[in-house]
Amino acid sequence: MTMKSMLLALLVSAASLAHATAAEITLKASHNANATEPYHLGMVRMGELLSEKTGGKAVIETFPNAQLGDEMESIQGTQIGTIDIAVTANETLVNFAPDMGVFSMPYLFRDAEQMDHALNAPEVRDYVNEVLSKKGFRLIGFFSAGTRHIMTKKPVESMQDLAGMKIRTMQNPAHLEAFKDFGANPTPLAYGELYGALETGVVDGAEAANTNYYSKKFYEVAPNWAAVGWLELVAPVVMGEARFQSLPEDVQKALMNAGAEAAAYQRLVYRDSDAKLYDELVKAGVKVTKPDVAPFRAEAEKIYADFVTTDEQKRLVELLKAVK
Repeated sequence: MTMKSMLLALLVSAASLAHATAAEITLKASHNANATEPYHLGMVRMGELLSEKTGGKAVIETFPNAQLGDEMESIQGTQIGTIDIAVTANETLVNFAPDMGVFSMPYLFRDAEQMDHALNAPEVRDYVNEVLSKKGFRLIGFFSAGTRHIMTKKPVESMQDLAGMKIRTMQNPAHLEAFKDFGANPTPLAYGELYGALETGVVDGAEAANTNYYSKKFYEVAPNWAAVGWLELVAPVVMGEARFQSLPEDVQKALMNAGAEAAAYQRLVYRDSDAKLYDELVKAGVKVTKPDVAPFRAEAEKIYADFVTTDEQKRLVELLKAVK
């Protein structure tokens, strides 16, 4: 970081702290991304909107880079009152609210645009809050964590090309089953070990978003990128329901509106970032293929009966798919 950027960061931090000190209500928000990434930009925007809507009565002080703890610790913090707001991967929140597993299902949305419409829909947000409130949480907004594709050492032109390939996936039963049905051999593996595993041939590929494919330079050891968009990862922004209910009604309303607006902004920022990184990947020599996704969707649909089982989960799927 240059001296100029360090000074600018210090000035912004000082201004934020002064603003927070002057406010009646300061909400502490936690996430584990860098201060330059979409998570942080979304939370900064949320804070700006909340301040505007409350005339400076309420502000959000955001702590990036897991300063207040990792995602699991941050969610727990919203339960015990040490943290007000947490941005978390949906996979982590599922440990506390299992019905949120719906948002980790493959091909839940038609594309990123339909996901955006669905997550903006009041009926979806209202029902998610009905589900989360039973577990002690309040949904403030839905951030995006990217569209997931498949990186491989050999090109994938169709689903049949995945036959027998060892593909690293997250430790998620629905994801493991989906990749089995795609014809691959899903192989859970620690994320920190992935580059070496690709380099040495322990695995033949993995699933990822443009962001981590580029930032971790996985393209150096898996230079083929099959753009199948098999998963749209969401990152819920949550706070403890008890803390939310403790806020004055005008602040509650302002926070919910600020959350919805900031989430829409963050998803747009993420899509723009993804598009720019795609161009960078092409410049780096990545071979992009675009297999027909219809067979992938057909196979993914088969696992819904096994993993979408509760009435709440079924209702969520209906609401999400009904939004055009």
